[in-house]
Amino acid sequence: MFILIYIEIKLDESFKPKDVNMKVSKLLQLFLILSIIIIPSCEENDEELVVPEEVTLISFEAASFSEDEFIIYLTEDPNGKTFSFGPGTFSFTNTIPLADIDNLTIKGSGINDTYFDFSNSTSTTGEGIAAVDCSNLLFCGFTIQNTNGGNGITARNITGLRFDGVGIVWPEISSDNGAYGIYPVESDDVIVENCYAQGGVDAGIYSGQNQRVIMRNNVMTLNVFGMEAENNIDVEIYGNEFTRNTVGLLVYDNAGVSRIKSGSNCKVYNNTFTNNNETNFAELGSSLAADVPPGFGILYAATSALEITSNTFVDNECGGIIGVAYFLVDFNFDPNADSTFTFLNEDVYIHGNSFSSGGGVYNVPGILDRPAGPLVWYTYALNGNVRPDIFLDQQDYTAAGAPYAGNRPVIEESSDVIVLEANFVEAANSVVHITSTSLDDFSGPGMSHVE
Repeated sequence: MFILIYIEIKLDESFKPKDVNMKVSKLLQLFLILSIIIIPSCEENDEELVVPEEVTLISFEAASFSEDEFIIYLTEDPNGKTFSFGPGTFSFTNTIPLADIDNLTIKGSGINDTYFDFSNSTSTTGEGIAAVDCSNLLFCGFTIQNTNGGNGITARNITGLRFDGVGIVWPEISSDNGAYGIYPVESDDVIVENCYAQGGVDAGIYSGQNQRVIMRNNVMTLNVFGMEAENNIDVEIYGNEFTRNTVGLLVYDNAGVSRIKSGSNCKVYNNTFTNNNETNFAELGSSLAADVPPGFGILYAATSALEITSNTFVDNECGGIIGVAYFLVDFNFDPNADSTFTFLNEDVYIHGNSFSSGGGVYNVPGILDRPAGPLVWYTYALNGNVRPDIFLDQQDYTAAGAPYAGNRPVIEESSDVIVLEANFVEAANSVVHITSTSLDDFSGPGMSHVE
């Protein structure tokens, strides 16, 4: 075996421009001579060295799985690796940590075949997987169950993130469950597809302060919110099934965040929202989710450039869609606190959806159990107990003596769709002004949708 010698030659300070051609020529000649000098190595065996191929696939089987061994692999050199888990249940006693990793895949044998169980976890955060400051992560083909009060998977500051065929499950409905199943936040280029979420105290699948997001072909059931899109830019939500959640989908912006103050450009289409009437099981006062009464397919608030089209709403007994201003999310909100936060709804386009109801449960006890529930119930009572397909807050709020009015949405639905628009400005005084009760009576203030 031979070793190639490389010698670096530096020009001294006496080098002068007029000597360039001659000195460069000599240096090149010297470099060519040195570059072909070969010296035998110190090895007695002169055989050619064979470099082993780098191992990129590391497999684990349930019967022989060692959590400690897996963590060692993750901390030594995880970049570019694929960790493959066979069928069965893999028990973890702590959160799986992922930090500063590029091009990592964690995959199982299928969403119904490979289980990561955290029933015995002593993690202080209670999370299943926690990823931060990574790029190009893929999670696929497994189900996380029974995290100890934390999210199923948290992924923060990731560029290139994909969840494909991942389940997050808390079998029992309890306020002690984790807030979120799949929780990507402050990330770019996110895909969540073919996933399943059950039992989340806040949202089964969440996307917050992300750019360029696709959430498609997922199934969410028995969560408070099936899915939540918060402070995102450029989001598509389609092909999903929302069934038996408290509320199917939340699209809104939250005040006080740093990365994306006001989200925009969210399109919600070709989804089904069925029987989302389950009693809210979040602890009262713990979050926005805890204040939400059951019975709605989509709730939107404080958002702009939202399109809701070609969705099917069945038996969501308070309404297929409800749109409110941020004041109903936070009664103490000060609109002068942050001029960059859009707290009213602007450029909302609702068209081409299908609505039907009457086959679900009008969950009056569940409605009256939540802070905003009596307002909903009272508004219906004033409207002759007619429950609408689209329920809107007129948004004529006044703060510090100045009016704050958002745009009314553009609605292009069939003539039999019932729209209920109410002014909630005096709701705190038990006064609700109903301004329109049908699509025939509803007209926007000269606003038109731009395709």
